[in-house]
Amino acid sequence: MSESNVSAPTSLGIKGKRVAVIGAGPGGIAAGVALHQAGFSVKVFERHPELRPLGGAIILNATGIVILRGLGVQVDDIFAAGLPEFRRYDGRVRVNFDIDMDLLKQAGVTGWQSGMMRSELYERLLAAAPADMVVPNHTFSHYEEHAEGVTVHFAEGRTYDADLVIGADGVQSKVREQLWGASELKHLGIAVWLGWCELQGPERKKIVIQHNHAYQMGYAPLRYKDKDCFEWWFVEKCEENQVEPTDPAAYVRERINGFSYPVPQILEATDTSHNLFRWVVKYRDPLKQWSNGRVTIMGDAAHPTSPYAAYGAGMAIEDGYFLAKYLRGRDLSDPKALEIGLRRYDDQRVNYTNQTTAFARFLGRLYHGVPAPLNRLRDLFLDHSSLPEKLISKGVTSEAQALLRAVLNPVD
Repeated sequence: MSESNVSAPTSLGIKGKRVAVIGAGPGGIAAGVALHQAGFSVKVFERHPELRPLGGAIILNATGIVILRGLGVQVDDIFAAGLPEFRRYDGRVRVNFDIDMDLLKQAGVTGWQSGMMRSELYERLLAAAPADMVVPNHTFSHYEEHAEGVTVHFAEGRTYDADLVIGADGVQSKVREQLWGASELKHLGIAVWLGWCELQGPERKKIVIQHNHAYQMGYAPLRYKDKDCFEWWFVEKCEENQVEPTDPAAYVRERINGFSYPVPQILEATDTSHNLFRWVVKYRDPLKQWSNGRVTIMGDAAHPTSPYAAYGAGMAIEDGYFLAKYLRGRDLSDPKALEIGLRRYDDQRVNYTNQTTAFARFLGRLYHGVPAPLNRLRDLFLDHSSLPEKLISKGVTSEAQALLRAVLNPVD
């Protein structure tokens, strides 16, 4: 559409309060709700004509639950909290995660993490959002900064004036590309099969990650439509253009042969024709800064992660919480006030998420990038060393629990 046919931009509200979020995934909607509660006029733009969650189940931890509760999202009936463990394929425990149970009690949960159906979380986030906050059928094209703010252009020909643009548009983020330039989307070397099933019987107090010399199979309890369920994930080494098997269920079943109860039972209970899909993991080199001028990014646009962090959606929800926290009370039309708020957001999130995603990539390569027969020596090391537990504590649980404390006991 030519510029002459484009009408004047529509203002998103009162100058100084106008926020445009690009992308209506769970992170984008959570950010919209948080910013709305902080007093801003927010629109969340989604390119699809209908709002629909992608994927099956996700993992959330106690920090995400505390944040969602604060946003008015009902989650306690679908958060089947458990404590995570790394185990060998035969059930031998290799690493118990060091979790502060008093901290979990303060957070009002019985465990550190839980599986959760993305669709149910999405529906409940929408229920907590203002009715007109999410705007479908808007495909982001580009933005233009100017003295009065920033104008957002969409491929359908519409334009909107805002004070701040937030790119929550995923691993293929166009906002990130315009803000920081093109970057290579790299292949991590692993693929993940994601599934879920209804199943009663197995213990529901643990989130278990099991490995043999070549494969990982993990599972987590969840509640879905008032039923006991499990989500699960199977991780394998993968070439970038590796052809998918014609019979995914048989393919996974053959590779988990020998895994202990309840892994085979969880797979057998899964409707693999509907509740199983494959994800080839990609990542980008981390940024040292997310925000510049009147634009910032969050979620997978900022920190795409691998399944060894198991927390992409959760980190996106955290991003929205802290962004709203540091912008609350600020006049976004004042460049200095906006700069200070965005700098505090970057300071809180960039290093933390870079560390989390880097450690996840390290674990992915450790378990799936070591060639035979060195992978057998690796397994002997994992069975007889305390170093993995120390690495997990340093790389995952210590920082994550410090973040939960910051959310439970906020200071300006």
